[in-house]
Amino acid sequence: MLGSAAPWRALAYLLTSCVLGVLVMAAIGFALVFFVLLPITPLAATRLAALERRRLALLGRPVPPSPHRQPRQPGLAAWLRLRYAEPATWRAFAYAVLLATVVLVVDLAAVAAVAAPAYAAFIWPFFDGRWVASIGFVALLIIGLILATLLATAQATLVSGLLGGQIEQQVQDLTRSRARLVDVFEAQRRQIERDLHDGAQQRLVGLSVTLGWAAYELQSGPQAARDLVTKAGEQAQAALRELRELVRGIHPQVLTDHGLPAAITELADRSAVPATVEFALARRLPSTVESTAYFVVAEALTNVAKHAGAAQIAISGRLSGSRLVVEVSDDGLGGADPAGGAGLAGLAERVAAIDGVLTLSSPLGGPTVVHLELPCSAS
Repeated sequence: MLGSAAPWRALAYLLTSCVLGVLVMAAIGFALVFFVLLPITPLAATRLAALERRRLALLGRPVPPSPHRQPRQPGLAAWLRLRYAEPATWRAFAYAVLLATVVLVVDLAAVAAVAAPAYAAFIWPFFDGRWVASIGFVALLIIGLILATLLATAQATLVSGLLGGQIEQQVQDLTRSRARLVDVFEAQRRQIERDLHDGAQQRLVGLSVTLGWAAYELQSGPQAARDLVTKAGEQAQAALRELRELVRGIHPQVLTDHGLPAAITELADRSAVPATVEFALARRLPSTVESTAYFVVAEALTNVAKHAGAAQIAISGRLSGSRLVVEVSDDGLGGADPAGGAGLAGLAERVAAIDGVLTLSSPLGGPTVVHLELPCSAS
């Protein structure tokens, strides 16, 4: 314990906290006396917060990012408006008050708990000659260092959570993710609209015209009418096939009726590149999980057929604890760009929306592996 660097780094962290606490307490007192300085104390607290984030390196912790944003407009007025409006500024001010009061008292007590037995352990024997007492003081010193380490860890956790930029970064990531999802859903809506307009709708219009001609031809002769009715039936079958394909693209019926393994097997059977399927699922999964996994596999198969130059695809799926793990690998040329395709990029947003992870590994020369993990609970 005494030979390790960790407790002494923790002690150094607490000592510097005490110094900062005294300085902050003096600054707050000065601002209270000269109350015209009070409005700038939150801004000064942001500088203290920046120093506190850097001091985490004393404990070997990573320095968290700043939670403050840059103003969109130049000038001091814009900077001040932004800083006073940011929650991070007021969290920094709250921490400054906490550091000058509660944290300072607790840190001083912890430093004293280490310093007192350390001083006594080395001084006592020279006055009394009882070395047994020194052993007790060393034990107290070790206990004090343990407490100091725990306290420093707790304070560092407080600093990281209260003054770091993780919360703001998560909010920004969620905002960007939501915007991308809206764009993806809007693009999908327009695609469905185009498919209906250019495909099934046109065929149904043609069917209507053909049936009208059939009704007209019935007046002149049955053979011409039969030919037109036969043509109308073919158009109806074609429209029905297109509607089925469109519905399968929205949500395949086999997925609803028989579950993910059967739906993936159907995808593999229709794949332009030969594909093998190994799915080991003992139960049905939540519908959101099944549909997300289905469309990820479908997009991966489409990409392989278009770009990979592969001869074989392997699809596997299993439950690992409370997560569904799906992999789609091919023996193609590799070199795929994870950010290059809108399909997988859009699906990555969909995966992230349910706390899943979608990764693409594609070194030059292959193999390319799409790895999907989705959290799932008992259905």
